[in-house]
Amino acid sequence: MQLKYHMVTIEDLVPENHFLRKLEAALDLSFVYEETAHLYSRRYGRAPIDPVVMVKYLLLGFLYGIPSERQIEVRCADSNAFRWYLGIDLDERVPDHSTISQLRRRKPAFWKVFRRLFEEVVRQCVEKGLVSGRLAVTDSTHVKANASRASEQEIDALEEAGNYWERLDAYEEEGLEELKRQTGQRRAKRTKQVKKDKRRSRKKASSTDPESGYMKRPGKPSGFYYLSHQTTDPDHGIVTAVTVTRGDVHDSRPYLVMSSREQEKVYLLFSWLHCPCHSQ
Repeated sequence: MQLKYHMVTIEDLVPENHFLRKLEAALDLSFVYEETAHLYSRRYGRAPIDPVVMVKYLLLGFLYGIPSERQIEVRCADSNAFRWYLGIDLDERVPDHSTISQLRRRKPAFWKVFRRLFEEVVRQCVEKGLVSGRLAVTDSTHVKANASRASEQEIDALEEAGNYWERLDAYEEEGLEELKRQTGQRRAKRTKQVKKDKRRSRKKASSTDPESGYMKRPGKPSGFYYLSHQTTDPDHGIVTAVTVTRGDVHDSRPYLVMSSREQEKVYLLFSWLHCPCHSQ
């Protein structure tokens, strides 16, 4: 058997116009080190996996529709482009899928990194003019939970006032405080505080996926689902806010929270980037 030796680097094996090259040039993930510094010890333990590699690992799974960490590991092992994006050479081993899986399950503080990643992408879209700030539309998409009908059970559900009711109370309190600041006197509320409804009712829940909710809507499939609520800037179709709730939560409940977050994170940033002082 004859052997042939080739002198190549992983840089030579990834086409110049590959999508991951464009992603690497456009998306700066250096903020991940700052966000995760408190999760690592500088004195003890074995050398950890680079946190940026972990983020890229899961990002590859999302971008290429790979459904599990085990399959991401397989793809990273045999894809030169994936290895190049992760910064792992041809003779190096890619991170084990169980390490990434346990990180995702056991380190809730690491989840904030992906929220920051989302906000960073939105910030870059604002800078590039892909988010106009003219209009925001929101809607929800149902996502099937990992629960079968066999896990269905009935539990007590505590009915309380929703976000809208609480927001009205907050607005009234702000108005009374402003009146006190202007006049020096605080006026009593016009009506008595309505007590929250504490009646108990029964609802369906899953014993295997208790965080999901039983959805039953006209024109929609019934069963245990989650709802992914997304706010979009319609001019270029850029998603600017995302939150996830149980499938039995009405769309109006997370809307006020999302709109407040939108004003704080996106449109204040948009106003700052486009003000005359910043352009100078």
